[in-house]
Amino acid sequence: MGNLLTPIAVWFGRQDATKDNSHLVVTLDRRLNRISRGRVPLLRLAGLPTLTLHVPGRKSGALRSTPLLCASWGNGLIIVGSNWGGQKTPVWVHNLRFAGDGEVAISVYGTRMAVDVRELDVDERRDAWSVAVRVWPNYEIYAQRTTRELPVFHLTPRL
Repeated sequence: MGNLLTPIAVWFGRQDATKDNSHLVVTLDRRLNRISRGRVPLLRLAGLPTLTLHVPGRKSGALRSTPLLCASWGNGLIIVGSNWGGQKTPVWVHNLRFAGDGEVAISVYGTRMAVDVRELDVDERRDAWSVAVRVWPNYEIYAQRTTRELPVFHLTPRL
């Protein structure tokens, strides 16, 4: 684990009240991200690896930016569509699945880069899942809260 705030963030993230009020956490995270120009997302304060996903909305086409936990895996990063273990798939997952080549970017520490995206199949997902759970143990709790399989995406720098 990262710093002294990491265990507090993990504890906070597993509470049902956090899931029920996740919009407050997301709003605070987006504000911090905007003020710091992407250099200090909320979870990074707790020593957790984060990125901001930039993807066009599948209906509006407007660029959507979503701060997310991430983990290093293979030659890139992985992200998990957990939605705190809610039954609904996060909107960013639908947008990511709909996005065309060259439309997705991430920001890490304020630096933006285009990425290629691949949703992992069953075999790859197993290995990536264990890596994601080491970073954020609550993914196991979230998987138990829902009947849907939490999708895992691999993001690699676009060359």
